[in-house]
Amino acid sequence: MAQTEPVIRLQNVYKTFNSHPVLCGVSLDIAPHETTVIIGPSGCGKSVLLRHIVGLLKPDKGKVYFRHYEVSALPERKLTKVRSRIGFLFQGGALFDSMTVGQNVCFPLDEHAIGTRAERIAKCRTVLSLVGLDGLQDQFPEELSGGQKKRVALARAIAMSPEAILYDEPTTGLDPIRADLINELIIKLQHALGTTAIVVTHDMASARKVGDRIVMLNEGHFIVDTTPEGLDDIDNETVMRFIDGQASEAELAELQTEQFTTTGTEPGL
Repeated sequence: MAQTEPVIRLQNVYKTFNSHPVLCGVSLDIAPHETTVIIGPSGCGKSVLLRHIVGLLKPDKGKVYFRHYEVSALPERKLTKVRSRIGFLFQGGALFDSMTVGQNVCFPLDEHAIGTRAERIAKCRTVLSLVGLDGLQDQFPEELSGGQKKRVALARAIAMSPEAILYDEPTTGLDPIRADLINELIIKLQHALGTTAIVVTHDMASARKVGDRIVMLNEGHFIVDTTPEGLDDIDNETVMRFIDGQASEAELAELQTEQFTTTGTEPGL
């Protein structure tokens, strides 16, 4: 039986910033209609990897593909076509403060002149309904809660009916209940739209809930590729400490040797 062609493929990708290697020859195939979760410590290159997929960054060496397009080799004008097929939920939402909710969601449709104005407004209402926010079109981001901002940003990410959605820390800054709502939306959209998803997160509850597959990036390499259930069978100290949120003895020892000082004087002295 023939293997399914991956939607996204990274081949031997290297990236260095200021002489600091971040990605060290990583390769990854993303299958269609699945949610792949990327976990790993802060600064390990998870968000950097997402930015390579949409061409916001170019690898120092290696190749990145979306379908048959070699994203890593495309000029900016041709990247626009590829990006229109990929939704990106940025970590902070990246809403335009000067625009209403409706204008934010319609922005990519307006930029690409998709349909008539009436059709764009109707699509805006449809995607806002999917995230449970239809009716807030005339509000501004400053009037929304953190969870609502994330949902508006998610509505904007799916407005172009993308084939793939990239989520960069979708639950960061949210309380557990709002975070779980975002998790449920990720699952709902994957089922409703049949999209392929990549979720970057530190939130292990989220990773286990939304992921069909979980990979872990550490020191520039993938060291885990398993299912949520398979995480419990991993016999690797680095992986187990990350999953359990437990610092190593070396890290604790380093903390104990830190010199803590206070500044200032007591009143009247």
